[in-house]
Amino acid sequence: MTQLKINEQISFLRKQKGMTQEGLAQALGVSNQAVSKWESAQCCPDIGLLPDIAKLFDVSIDELMGYKGTNTSKDLILQIRNKIDSAKTGEDYQYALQVVYATHATIFSKAMSAPGTGNPGWDTEDAIEHAGKSEWGLSCMNIPEITTIMLGGSVFFSNNNIPDMKVLRFSNLYRTLKDFSDLNSLKVLFSLYKLTLHDESSHVGISEISTESSLPTDTVRSCLENNLCTYLHEQTVNNIIAYRINGMFMHIVPLLIMLINQ
Repeated sequence: MTQLKINEQISFLRKQKGMTQEGLAQALGVSNQAVSKWESAQCCPDIGLLPDIAKLFDVSIDELMGYKGTNTSKDLILQIRNKIDSAKTGEDYQYALQVVYATHATIFSKAMSAPGTGNPGWDTEDAIEHAGKSEWGLSCMNIPEITTIMLGGSVFFSNNNIPDMKVLRFSNLYRTLKDFSDLNSLKVLFSLYKLTLHDESSHVGISEISTESSLPTDTVRSCLENNLCTYLHEQTVNNIIAYRINGMFMHIVPLLIMLINQ
């Protein structure tokens, strides 16, 4: 049995190669509609086209079909994708986190044991095990090519490609930092995060936030209606307005925790 359908493989490999559906169709001498139908699983490529598709993506036919993995970096990504897609619900995201933890630990331990560092060396496997269990405190590695930081179960990666100062929206950055410069607003934000983190549909009222944050309800209401309003999703529950952090801003709290522990 294939772990990935061929339509998903073609779509994934095409995007990895930076090709459009039109570009793939042109390279193979087929219509745009044909490629669209392959990727939407309406039909499969003609068997005679499989060698050409595999050659174009520099994979074997077995790899294209999802039967076999290889050792190239591109196919390592496919193997990870296969593993996540085939994992049970709940285990899939845990596996993804393990990959992230292992990547950080590997890069960090390699840098720590590099010649000239004076460090006696790190056991990479041991580092990965501790990272996967969130047993580390703060670990940070910064070289010109990459910055990676880990604190508990949160990991941050950057390729250090900072935009030109002229195009950075400093006014937006200033407004965001100002929103989180108020102590009470931070307490409300962290309390709201804690109360709704484990249920994507949960919303909580002001009284619950007040109890969690140990702040008066009037103070909580003011924070929600002013500094934090941009970052919230509201929902009426039993005629009471309830809140949660908008999904696109849920990353803010873990990032702030990293800053707190610097």
